[in-house]
Amino acid sequence: MRLSEYIRIIRRRIWVIVLAVMVTAVAAYVFSKLQEPLYRSEASYLVVPNRNDNGLSIVLTNNMNSYKQLALARPQIEKISAQLQLDRSPEWLLEHISIQANADDRKMIVQVDYPDIDMAPRLANAVGENMAALVSSLNDGLEGTDKINMRITTPATPPQLYRPQTRINVLAGAFLGLVVGLLLAFVLNAIDDTLKNTEDVERHVGLTILGAIPASNTTSERRTNARKPA
Repeated sequence: MRLSEYIRIIRRRIWVIVLAVMVTAVAAYVFSKLQEPLYRSEASYLVVPNRNDNGLSIVLTNNMNSYKQLALARPQIEKISAQLQLDRSPEWLLEHISIQANADDRKMIVQVDYPDIDMAPRLANAVGENMAALVSSLNDGLEGTDKINMRITTPATPPQLYRPQTRINVLAGAFLGLVVGLLLAFVLNAIDDTLKNTEDVERHVGLTILGAIPASNTTSERRTNARKPA
């Protein structure tokens, strides 16, 4: 199929493409507006050993995931929820609170998504402070040089709207509609076997059109004259 034929099909079925784009874009917009807004805030903490020792550094790196699991344990989340008087279940909070353990730079990043724009940074700070307290409690009984400490490097950032991303969703929906519309246009063209012009005749019959007989207006003229009063 030549490029000109593709363009002809698109022009003929342009209404299908436009309709598909409009439907998917509107659906994406409505879907975005129905979503509960979530605001994201992050706080970062640095994990440091009391002495510069290779063995202690290895222990620190291996323990970072343990610190994460301790901080995200259900009893700890329930305690923080009670302190902040949150109206969300522990299961919901565990789905919207995450801690990234970056062993390369020894950082623990607390990330919180919460529908209340003021509570999001408070919750991020509370989770981080509780995690630092848990790490500090693990030092009990250890010598001073063997202790591992956690220090805050960046308090909770100002909350940013994380969801919904209405503009991105609408653009993605419109693109999906464009793809679907193009597919529908070619499918409709494939199942349409009617002859509408000389190009269709040449394409289906395989013969070159040498000429065409114009439509006669004799019948319509007679009908018009017959209606005129004498």
